[in-house]
Amino acid sequence: MKRSVAGGLTALALTASAGSADADIREYPLNPSATPVAKAMADDPDLVRRAVFSALPPSSKPVAVASTKLAGFPLRGSRYAILSTGNARSADDKNDRPDTGAESRGPSIRGARDVVIMRIDLRVPKGANCLSFRFRFLSEEFPEFVNDIYNDAFIAELGNSDWDASSKTDPTISAPRNFAADSAGRPIRVNSIGGESVARSRAKGTTYDAATKVLRASTRVKPGQRRLYLSLFDQGDRIYDSAVFIDRLAATRRASCTSGAVSDE
Repeated sequence: MKRSVAGGLTALALTASAGSADADIREYPLNPSATPVAKAMADDPDLVRRAVFSALPPSSKPVAVASTKLAGFPLRGSRYAILSTGNARSADDKNDRPDTGAESRGPSIRGARDVVIMRIDLRVPKGANCLSFRFRFLSEEFPEFVNDIYNDAFIAELGNSDWDASSKTDPTISAPRNFAADSAGRPIRVNSIGGESVARSRAKGTTYDAATKVLRASTRVKPGQRRLYLSLFDQGDRIYDSAVFIDRLAATRRASCTSGAVSDE
C-alpha cells in the first residue's frame, strides 16, 4: 500500500474495495467514470459535461486526481489530473531507480500497450474559439530509449481519435488530429527535440527521470458540444512508465489560436 501523502494523490482503481482504510484512494467499479478527473483539470468545471475512459489498462492505477504540489502543479486552484502508463500514485515517490514500472497488463490497441484514452464531452461557451490546456510529460524512458523504438507518447485530439502506433519497424506514430504536438508536428515523448524536449531537472521531486517544461496545447474550437480525446500509451514495450500532469483546461476567445504545444514557462 502506498504511503499516505498530505494532500495526496486520489487514484482511480478498476475494482471496488469496500472498507479500504486508505483515505487517499477513491475506488471505482469497472469502467469508472472519468468526469471527476476531467473537472479537476478544468479552469471552469462547467466546461465539462461528462467524461469516460475509452481505454484503460486492467491492472495498476493509471489515473489520479492530485492535490500534492509536484513539478509545478497545480497551476491554478488546488487540483490537477495525472494520466500514467503505470501507477499514477507513484508520481511523488522517491526517484531511487531508473526503471520504475507497474504491471498494467494493457492489451494491444492500435499497436500500443498500456493505453489510456480519456474522452471528455465539452460544453464550449458562445464566443470561445480556442481550446487549451497546460501539461507536463514525464518519463522513465530517459535516457535509455531516446531515439529508440521503445517510446511512450501523449496525444490530444478534438472531434475524433484516430492515432495509430502499429508500425513494427519504425517508432512512427500517425496522429493527424494531434494538437499536443512539438514544433515538428510529432507527439510529445522522450524523442522530442527543441523547446518540447525532456530534461532531468524538470522532473525534480517526482519518481520520473526526465520531463518537459510546462507546455500549453491549443487548437481552434467552435461553440457547442465538442469532444476532446487525451491518450497516453507505451510504444514498443510496457515496462518503463510515463505520465502526464494536466491542468487549466479552458475554452476562451483569443485573437490568435495556433494548433500545437508551446512552452508556457
